Amino acid sequence: MKLPIPFLKNKEIENKHYLALLLEDNKIYSVILQEENQTAKIVGRHNEILQTPLEELTQIELIEFVDKAISKAEEVLPPDIETHKTVFGVKENWVDKESKKIKKDHLSKLKKVCDALDLTPIGFMVISEAISNLIQKEEGSPLSAILVDLGKKMIQISLFRGGVISESVNGPIEASVIKTVDNLLKNFTATVLPAKILILNSKNTDVSNQSFTTHEWSKDLPFLHIPKITLLPDNFDAKAVAYGATQQMGFELVGISDTIDAPKNENSNSRNVVKELPPVEKDQITEEEKQSVGYNFGFVINEDVAKLVQKKPPTEVHNPVQLSNPDENITPVNEERINPQTHEVVHSNLQAKNNKNVFAGVLTLIPSFKSLKMPKLPGVLSKNKGFKLPVIIGALIILLVAGTWLYYYYGTKAQIILSVKPKDVTQETNIIFSITQPNDFSKNIISGKSVSSTVDGELSTPTTGKKDTGNKAKGNITIYNSSSGEESISSGTQIKSSTGITFTLDKDITIASASGDIFSGTKPGTSNAGITAQDVGTDANLPSGTKFTIGGNTTLAAKNDSAFSGGTKKTITVVSKADQAKLKSDLPKSLEKNALSNLSSKKDSSETILPVFINFVLDKPKFDKAIDDEAKDIKLIASVKFDGISYKNADIENLDKSILKDNYSQDISFADNTLKNEITDVKTDKDSIKAKLKITGGLLPKIDNAEVKNKLKGKSSTDAKKLLGSLPQVANIDIKYSPDILYLSNFFPLLPKNIQLVIKSND
Repeated sequence: MKLPIPFLKNKEIENKHYLALLLEDNKIYSVILQEENQTAKIVGRHNEILQTPLEELTQIELIEFVDKAISKAEEVLPPDIETHKTVFGVKENWVDKESKKIKKDHLSKLKKVCDALDLTPIGFMVISEAISNLIQKEEGSPLSAILVDLGKKMIQISLFRGGVISESVNGPIEASVIKTVDNLLKNFTATVLPAKILILNSKNTDVSNQSFTTHEWSKDLPFLHIPKITLLPDNFDAKAVAYGATQQMGFELVGISDTIDAPKNENSNSRNVVKELPPVEKDQITEEEKQSVGYNFGFVINEDVAKLVQKKPPTEVHNPVQLSNPDENITPVNEERINPQTHEVVHSNLQAKNNKNVFAGVLTLIPSFKSLKMPKLPGVLSKNKGFKLPVIIGALIILLVAGTWLYYYYGTKAQIILSVKPKDVTQETNIIFSITQPNDFSKNIISGKSVSSTVDGELSTPTTGKKDTGNKAKGNITIYNSSSGEESISSGTQIKSSTGITFTLDKDITIASASGDIFSGTKPGTSNAGITAQDVGTDANLPSGTKFTIGGNTTLAAKNDSAFSGGTKKTITVVSKADQAKLKSDLPKSLEKNALSNLSSKKDSSETILPVFINFVLDKPKFDKAIDDEAKDIKLIASVKFDGISYKNADIENLDKSILKDNYSQDISFADNTLKNEITDVKTDKDSIKAKLKITGGLLPKIDNAEVKNKLKGKSSTDAKKLLGSLPQVANIDIKYSPDILYLSNFFPLLPKNIQLVIKSND
């Protein structure tokens, strides 16, 4: 094992590593370049995806994401090698079009990033121009196309003519990505648009080559023909910036196709622009190429970029990042500063990237042997001229120091108890509990189990039916027959009065024919009969002399000589069909609580019963009164069988986590006992229950345990607390050392495995 003992190093390793750092709307991409003999290769990279757009990050969040991107990329480097010289890749709208300098507010952000992370800026380039430069190199001609950069919320569109940006526009994503692109293109003033569209960062959206190709572009867009669509491969922007950086520094970039992933776009109708780059010798770059947009990105090698304002006139293309310009009057992240020559932190509140060796402080305790005066030694020791006491003492001190250091390296341990405050979040969604389908979190389906309970009960309700009761009027009539033949009428024949009241004949009768002749006159045959009113009521008590008709017979007529009497009427309350139907509906509702209580007493503790039922059945319902019975109320006695659904608590908890991770980040974790559910607006649907689900939970930050311990090794307690305090949502830090030695207990062990990091929720 190679021990990193600082006083045993004979030669400092020359650091020829460079950092290309891309700051984009949806990601921060870091690429580590190693140069040797004018040849550069990519040795490390990391793509840090942003859940919040770049422009919305706070300064502290920006520093944290940049630090994480760089640290991940640097994991492949030896422990004593870190990158400082940095080339920034920035968005087009970060650079002022007139001065070709980074805008003041963005420059301030970069300055604070460099101060906090000990970065030395050597230049910057606009990402879209770097892409144009690389495509020009690959295709052999300046780019004339439309470059569409898709962000999470914004879209930036640049119009290239002859390799130069002639126009650019940006705007928020509205109805859809393609529709937004269509609308933004209308802002260009060009009379003709190039029929070639390059799509960058298409992975951020659900758009495809096919969706762009089949899109019907607005008729007022000045395309000569349907544009060809090319989806640039993932990380093509990083490839372009890495290539542009090495080109500016005069290096040959090799192995780029093997280093930066560039999967093929199988759906594209144009060729893949990623291929192995031909070597570019430094002396092959012509003056004409140096004047092209792809060459002069604003680089100055081996110079202090703070002095570039005096060295270069403002008319030159992009100034390097002027992070030390006193005229900018930018307040640093902390009052402490970073020495640009030694890269050492002087009371910095943010952890510098250099890993200082804590044992360097121990060496200051060793006295100088040159000034040490030894007393004369008697006897054999004084006679032995080859014997040097100072050498022995020095060796003993070295052994003592080395032994102490080895004990510190292998034996000391530290425990960190990190209390983090959960971030409370709320999410609402629709959910389905089904007894016929398995769990499907992508569709918010929870598999349920059918449960049932039978409950006996009874319920009464007031009657609402109405019924008329009383006596029917009766009387006698004389029936007249004017026909030449006798007429017979059977009982029950309807006889209607001139007032419109219907009566029925009490018994069969026969009426004689008319008698007489034309000379003496005719006389109708007559017969007396009793009739009864069809309905009860006083309306049938007719006066005498009332005329009647008998069916449709025109030869028969009747009248009463005496008034009718006996008709009476009153209205009573009776049982109706609606009363019985209401009891059948209300009885199950009144028994639901009892049914839920019975089911809850029988369920397993790992399950929950939904507070609604998908079905109920009445068994042997019995009413105490029949329909049309006179009564003030009616009672139903029955047994009701309820069918419901139960679900496993673990299933809905996993669904909660899946939904929250989809809406926030797959890396999040959850504080214990913070996930809560509220189910509302419940509706039954055959074998399932639909409802609204409200989820509340406490999110814990994703902290890379191994990464933190690796950064803490050898740190002082003060520096460690600053580093830990910069982690998100940290509320309290408690550090314990073992053994607790006066001096060594101020420093963390050098072996990460001897550092224990415990993260707990600070509820």
